[in-house]
Amino acid sequence: MKFDNIVIGGGMAGLSAALRLVEAGQKTLLMASGQSALHFSSGSVDLLESEGDPRTTLPAFMAAHPDHPYSKVGMENIEASLADLQRHCAEQGLPLVHNETNHQRLTPIGTLKRTWLSPDTCACITDAPIPDALLLATMEGFRDFHPALAAANLATHPRFAHCRVLTGEIRLPQLAEFSRNPHEFRSADIARLFDKQSGGKHPLVAELAREISRMVQESGVPDCRHIVLPACLSLGLVGPRLAELEQRTGCTIKEVATMPPSLIGMRMQEALKRRFMALGGTFLTSERVLGARYEGDKVIGVHSQNGDDQLFEADNFVLASGSFFSRGLESRLRGIREPIFNADVLSLEERDAWAGRRLFDHHPFMGFGVKTDDKLRVLRGGKPLTNLYGAGSVLAHYDPIKEGSGSGVAVATGWQAAGHILAGV
Repeated sequence: MKFDNIVIGGGMAGLSAALRLVEAGQKTLLMASGQSALHFSSGSVDLLESEGDPRTTLPAFMAAHPDHPYSKVGMENIEASLADLQRHCAEQGLPLVHNETNHQRLTPIGTLKRTWLSPDTCACITDAPIPDALLLATMEGFRDFHPALAAANLATHPRFAHCRVLTGEIRLPQLAEFSRNPHEFRSADIARLFDKQSGGKHPLVAELAREISRMVQESGVPDCRHIVLPACLSLGLVGPRLAELEQRTGCTIKEVATMPPSLIGMRMQEALKRRFMALGGTFLTSERVLGARYEGDKVIGVHSQNGDDQLFEADNFVLASGSFFSRGLESRLRGIREPIFNADVLSLEERDAWAGRRLFDHHPFMGFGVKTDDKLRVLRGGKPLTNLYGAGSVLAHYDPIKEGSGSGVAVATGWQAAGHILAGV
């Protein structure tokens, strides 16, 4: 089974690489082992933690961190990769918005997280005036979003000093079936019910609209017209559903990512996957890659859990298998290991030095990962494998949490790895 390119990993980095390759006419296979980290993601794209425009901060940041993945991509290519992501998402009906500076996305616990791109359905704080009243609501019995907690945290933010942050609970009899098994009362379960009843006159959406109107009336602030709901109204594109609710209620309605699984992140993955397949790409899921075969410094093929006799061959490969969470990196007593290619890995010999002593300390293991050269070619035995490129959180030399750069690095390095392949580097 021979392809021009094989991309290992179905997260943001792998999809960014695969989309650029397939759009250039390359026969491309993407091999995903299962759920990616996008299922646990807000769906926003962080570029770099910054109060202003992160693009003005990045040049100095890259100069101070020459081994950082951003430094190997370059400013021009970082911006081009993000523009490409926006274009692909828009083609699938998932517009991503941004300002000239980082905006602030509302988190499930009511804090504000700086980010660069967000789906237009998300509750975000921009330079626009804060409303006089805001209502945070949830479904009765839903355990993955707690409006009272979110409201208490949000009310401490200086920009909300004049805003009345209200809370409410939506009672829908149609959700009663989940009360028998609260372990199944998750965002995806609610979304499936809304999707199931989405035909005809949308009876469940109409009932939800009546409940929103009731909450506004009972809040004692009848002019409250800004509502935030947990992201649980559709497994697919939720924009049309929110637009219908806004039309029925006269309110502005946005959504906030819930505790995992996050439907906003799942929608992002599905949108990019649909786009990849529509362009002619081949997507294999539940296909964990276990090893590879080589000819000198070149990879000739990889095999999966289905057996060593089934070799997937290609001219070029992209390793976007993720970090520890996705098993792209393995932590063992003897150290950190990349399990597919046995690539060179940045680590520390002294295990006690891997993590800080306190939860919110800096943790050095966050910067562990696969080493690459300046063309993002993966190193093995100190030398680059000439047709294997690294992308995303499997890479070394960056801390996505501390820097606020995780998804930005994934998009930029995936896109750039594909660019090197197309340029024949």
